[in-house]
Amino acid sequence: MAGSMGGMMDDMMRGCRGDECGRDRRLNKLLYPQLMALPDLPPERRASVEQLAHHRMHEGIQLLASLSSEASHAVQRNDYGGLQEASDRMREAWGEFDSGLSAYRALAEGQAPRGIALAWFRREMNLTDPLTTAPAHGVFGLSGFHYFTMALLLAFALLAAWMYVARTRRTNAVLATLRTGAPVPPAPAAAPRSGVAPAPAAPVSPGVPAEGEPQARAPVSTMGGWVGKLRVARVFQETPKVKTFRLAPVEGVGALPFEFEPGQFLTLSVHSGGNQVKRSYSIASSPCCHGWCDLTVKHESGGIVSGYLHEQVKEGDLLDASGPYGRFTFRGVESDSVVFLGGGVGITPLMSSIRYLTDQSWNGRIDLVYACKDLESVIFRDELNQLARRHPNLHVSIVLSDESSAAWTGPRGFITAELLGQIPQIRSRRIHLCGPPVMMDAVRNELGKLGIDLASVHSELFLSPSRTVPPGPEVSAGDTATAVTCSFERSGKKAPLAAGQTVLEAAEEVGVPIEYACRQGYCGLCKIKLLSGEVTMDVDDSLTPLDRSSGVILACQAKASADISVDA
Repeated sequence: MAGSMGGMMDDMMRGCRGDECGRDRRLNKLLYPQLMALPDLPPERRASVEQLAHHRMHEGIQLLASLSSEASHAVQRNDYGGLQEASDRMREAWGEFDSGLSAYRALAEGQAPRGIALAWFRREMNLTDPLTTAPAHGVFGLSGFHYFTMALLLAFALLAAWMYVARTRRTNAVLATLRTGAPVPPAPAAAPRSGVAPAPAAPVSPGVPAEGEPQARAPVSTMGGWVGKLRVARVFQETPKVKTFRLAPVEGVGALPFEFEPGQFLTLSVHSGGNQVKRSYSIASSPCCHGWCDLTVKHESGGIVSGYLHEQVKEGDLLDASGPYGRFTFRGVESDSVVFLGGGVGITPLMSSIRYLTDQSWNGRIDLVYACKDLESVIFRDELNQLARRHPNLHVSIVLSDESSAAWTGPRGFITAELLGQIPQIRSRRIHLCGPPVMMDAVRNELGKLGIDLASVHSELFLSPSRTVPPGPEVSAGDTATAVTCSFERSGKKAPLAAGQTVLEAAEEVGVPIEYACRQGYCGLCKIKLLSGEVTMDVDDSLTPLDRSSGVILACQAKASADISVDA
């Protein structure tokens, strides 16, 4: 019986399944046929078989690990032939490990050699032990190897599906970028033509507000990472001199190709007189409106870009834009209440925050004091009234300096310390100030009377360039003998530099092209090299230490009291 059983097992080894030959056949002959032929194992033979079983388990584990890596790479390459080959070899490796484990366990438990071999034979032939009713291969007649293989194949299938979805999303993102404009490396923070950005506030961790505290979404990265085109979807006449231009994606549907924070701005670029002219305008809409953003623009007297927008742009036109820029933002996570002080078109960044906060049902107190000339010039008047009715935490006070109608019963004149003193706890609250220079200087003076630290007031200045005429012919230095001269060496031109005038403004007058965006010293696009002379700059945040040591200046900020020359 032992001889015939041993011969049968030798035949099985010679006719092994699939590719289970070679090393498997050699070790199986050593392990199982010899075990069947022996009534018992002497200690030395038992140690030898135990060593072989241990070696077999070690080899099987190493081969399974190697084949798992090969299978993973095959999935990434969509190499189904390689995956099938790896699967077949895994079956061989598992058989090697399983046979060694069975022998090693049987020896460790003191089982007879014949019983070890018969157990292996029954498992390989898928036979049921006549002394038991339980199937030899577990539930549904499947062995542990079958379950292992099925789990491994399922994992590979899930990995392949995940890679396909990720690749599809990446492709769609690239196509969307190509449709809306190529992204550029993020630019430093900038302030609009319509404003100077305040010093950054101390960072505040949004966290999760306690019960009853204002809630708002956490900030996102939204600083100057996009340039491209936007379509004018709608044009709204707000007041006789103010229009709102609603900008949407070029396709007219979907989300904007960028995200923005309430209070940030975009820079628009238009062609005028053969030159590219850029101006920045605050976004007045709420970031909750993902499919469009509003730029509310006043038609400035002599303004090149504002004139172009008001007189020529119509619905359906495309505009070149970049951004968003700016730190003059309030999302509701910086403080549990806020006071907004605005004048004229300076309401636009404040309105973006008000719309956003009310969209989010923010429950902190909001006070707005808005100064205008007359009732006709109040921007967003109806909407502010409606928002105040619907949101009890929003308190709006409009101050008119030149309203003749007796029907107006609100405050008249200007924003005064007396009026500001009526705002609850104003001395300890966050304050945002935005408007024309004269208005802002006057309001700061009134805030000072209340003992408020002016350094803590967050402000943005709405200020048009002092020179808005199109570039003209070169100006001879002899025509303005008393003026300081700026020489543009590369262009071979000279221009008078009046008191308070910047190098950028002088360059525009004589047609010297200098790239720029914000005109406030924050974006750094107008960097040029100073070749001779000295300049002063109110803002130089975008200059690096290397820039300063190399004589680089910001054309939009540089002013001089003596002759200078620059590389432009």
